Amino acid sequence: MFDVLAFLLEEFNDPDHCPARDDLGRQLAAAGFENEEISDALDWLDGLNELNEGAYLGANDGSGMRIFHDYEISRLPSDVRGLIVFLEHNGALSPAQREMLIDRLLVMPDDEITLPTAKLAALMVLWAQRAELPVLVGEDLLSALHGEPTMQ
Repeated sequence: MFDVLAFLLEEFNDPDHCPARDDLGRQLAAAGFENEEISDALDWLDGLNELNEGAYLGANDGSGMRIFHDYEISRLPSDVRGLIVFLEHNGALSPAQREMLIDRLLVMPDDEITLPTAKLAALMVLWAQRAELPVLVGEDLLSALHGEPTMQ
């Protein structure tokens, strides 16, 4: 599923240019992805698009501190929770986008919730929201797509 999501980010800079689900499914199959991973990725993306339509908009109005629920702590590794806090603290995620990211991570199987997949999920949330990335934070998130940067 994550290869499909990474492909979408690289192929479609603007979500408005992303084809409808059926056409996108055919395009992904033609690119060599398996039907099951295409279906999983498109279902995950459908869930993201549903959230994008306002489920968490009220979160931006609050000024309190976000505390992770015991269930979230049990499902989200500490490095993933740290990434979420880091992204929000550095202005890469709004409170609504943070909640969207947590929602999308919690629908994944436990063994797939890792730091690289959380970075990719964060990129997908920002992509769906058409949000700008702060430069230094964006480099770190993009490492999920292209691997860790190396000094030349």
